[in-house]
Amino acid sequence: MKDNQTIRLRRKPTARLVEHARGVIIYPEPHSAPILPPGWAPLEPADQTAVLRACDAFVEACRLRLGSVWDHSGEYRVYCLEADEWRGVCAATLFTSDSSDADRPDPSGRNTRLLAIAHSLEDAARVAIDFMNWDLEADGSVCRLALTRAS
Repeated sequence: MKDNQTIRLRRKPTARLVEHARGVIIYPEPHSAPILPPGWAPLEPADQTAVLRACDAFVEACRLRLGSVWDHSGEYRVYCLEADEWRGVCAATLFTSDSSDADRPDPSGRNTRLLAIAHSLEDAARVAIDFMNWDLEADGSVCRLALTRAS
């Protein structure tokens, strides 16, 4: 490879394959994650891990929790990290419970995947809702969630 050659890598979204009576249906992931604010360079794995650990450390910063209908040990969460070092960054994550006991009110677990970083809670919540709707679609539900402004 010459010095002036570059390699571009693009992460492909995952998909769920669901077998129905009519055949197999593919449900592609709604976004290539993590989604970042405009102008941000791609995050290194260490940076993503740092955001996930901050979300784990600041449990009180969680503003939205949506239980996955696809994976009962998972939740889509939205955090607004207000500590000085994070400057109000909002993050949408996939939280995975360490316990399969879905009846527990707050099972222990950790944030395992960064879905988005946003400057506003609303933008991060929209990404979490998109992933929740992906769950609902793959599960065969006709209902969808939406985020609207109250007037």
